[in-house]
Amino acid sequence: MKIIVVGYGRVGTQVVRLLSGQDHSIMVIDKNRSALEKAVEDAHAKVLIGDCTDPDMMRKAGAEDADVLLALTREENTNLMAAQIARVAFRVPKAIAMIYDPQREQTFHAAGIDTLQITVSGAELLVSQMGLEAVRMAERMKESATAVSPAIPVPVRPFPASGPYYVIIMGGGKVGYYLGRTLLEEGHEIAVIENDPEIYGMVSRQLDCPVILGDGSTYSVLEKAGAKRCNVFVAVTNHDQDNLIGCEVAKLEFGVPKTISRVKNPKNEAIMQQLGVDVTVSSTAIISSLIESELPTHKIRMLLSLRAGQLEIMEYVLDGNSPVVGHQLKELTMPPQCNIVTILRDGDAVV
Repeated sequence: MKIIVVGYGRVGTQVVRLLSGQDHSIMVIDKNRSALEKAVEDAHAKVLIGDCTDPDMMRKAGAEDADVLLALTREENTNLMAAQIARVAFRVPKAIAMIYDPQREQTFHAAGIDTLQITVSGAELLVSQMGLEAVRMAERMKESATAVSPAIPVPVRPFPASGPYYVIIMGGGKVGYYLGRTLLEEGHEIAVIENDPEIYGMVSRQLDCPVILGDGSTYSVLEKAGAKRCNVFVAVTNHDQDNLIGCEVAKLEFGVPKTISRVKNPKNEAIMQQLGVDVTVSSTAIISSLIESELPTHKIRMLLSLRAGQLEIMEYVLDGNSPVVGHQLKELTMPPQCNIVTILRDGDAVV
């Protein structure tokens, strides 16, 4: 079997050692170079250094033909996002995320996502969950779902026909602060959730609204913030995985009708929309698009992006030195899934 292990900490080390004696191809992804060197030394595993929540990194790790992905980092939200990317974007048959909060296990299990409280059960249980032979079988095995829906079907409350709205903002940094101030000026009711005590203190002093100290991707904190009556949940932290999980919990547990997520890595926009986030906002993609539109001298320009970036209309300007000049269309070899829409000459369409 081809197995991708994300995170080579205490649990990842145990799991890789259990699997290394068997006839499996193991790829380990971690941000820590020294941890990866240890993986090579301990188990002769293939390794990649990088961000496991980046779809390109997943592809490089071989997710397109992997049999199992195990997300075993110390960060729950990273594990949950990595597992969902593997299942939804790459159709990995089995993806398991290590978690610590039992409430999250219930939430994401109901949505069809495999989770395991590995700190309680041990690495042997994880291996047995995969249907593989372990050094010794665990005494207990939890049943887990095997499929993740591309867009989680959950009952949400109807969105009000008109405002003012109750908006919960996850993240009290600069983006969250200015968004909150603008919404208050427009007459909306808001609450801000911030995990950093220092930022929490500053926002509490500067905004006339409830500010909750805690992790906005957890049930208890969202409940305290009033998510049961929330109309819009906006996640604007600096971490895509936290924003995604916050939006998912808001929808899954509280039926919030509209979720909006800030996206740091524009490659994550499509997957976040597939996983049920209603609106994604990538400042990187917006700035890039503006620059492209303002620089018409470039040979290649993106004119339009559709279906969350899955379909793009590009303009390519040919000069006299282009190798295709003087050839008929039928003589050209086009890249796969690429079609010529039109040809413009002196502003007029000739095809």
